[in-house]
Amino acid sequence: MRVFFNRRPPSGPWGGGASFVKNMSDFLKLKGHDVVYDLNSDKLIDAIFMIDPRPSQDCYSVNEIYQYKNKYPSVKIIHRINECDQRKGTQFMDRLIMHSNQIADKTVFISEWLQQYFVEKGFSKDSSVVYNGCDSASFFKKKESKIRDPIRIVTHHWSDNWMKGFDMYTKLDEYLESNKEIQFTYVGRYYKGHTPSNTSIVSPLSGFELGEELRKHDIYLTASRFEPCGMHHVEGSACGMPVLFHTDGGGINELCKKHGEEFSSFEEMLEKILIIKNNYKKYCDMIDYDFLSSERCCSQYYQELTETMER
Repeated sequence: MRVFFNRRPPSGPWGGGASFVKNMSDFLKLKGHDVVYDLNSDKLIDAIFMIDPRPSQDCYSVNEIYQYKNKYPSVKIIHRINECDQRKGTQFMDRLIMHSNQIADKTVFISEWLQQYFVEKGFSKDSSVVYNGCDSASFFKKKESKIRDPIRIVTHHWSDNWMKGFDMYTKLDEYLESNKEIQFTYVGRYYKGHTPSNTSIVSPLSGFELGEELRKHDIYLTASRFEPCGMHHVEGSACGMPVLFHTDGGGINELCKKHGEEFSSFEEMLEKILIIKNNYKKYCDMIDYDFLSSERCCSQYYQELTETMER
């Protein structure tokens, strides 16, 4: 089977969509399938993974995929939906996704939250939910499930959009000016409108190097809002950390509620840090490492692909 992805997996730090393309591409190759990123290939394509329908230099747009489908009607299209307007305050993404989905033979959302979001927008086709997973060779349990003093808290984001939780990260930075019981590390691109004074900033990392940095810490923090699912909290959890997540985290909450605590204000966040500290091993023991793996994620997508090809 020849499978096409409409974007290429970049090297180095990037977002969750790119991580999926890389992991799924490697999974398919191990299964003996051809993986291509060029629609102009001389050989016919059997299935298309449509990841991002937007036109850009890095990926084929929905219009180009539509033209290929029109020319070769037998090709199957799996639409992986991982975006929405509410995530970054845009006003075009929902409409583009709904339009693009018209040519899909199978629709897969990356969280139940995102699925319900589009149902409320009028989406009515049969669909599935497959949660993100990360590479277990890079993101695996740290050696000890013990919390240190001071408590080491970490987060990481590729995007520097304010909605990633910078209202909480900047408040935490101010809090640390006079409170030393916590250390906070931010890995990635920090919000350009604020220069932190008490936060350790680490340049964007990826793969094993990122995993090694995360494993130096005790609690993973994500204050991101309305995430379709995200990858950062998956990687943090897989490194053996309980997660603090925002009540309005969207799909994040579905993966973290068993091994973390949610908060809706900065004051509540501080309270939940103490709760996790006092019950640390209990939270660590609740982490389902198999479920967080890319092997589980890719296996589920492979099943969706197989079933779609058989129709």
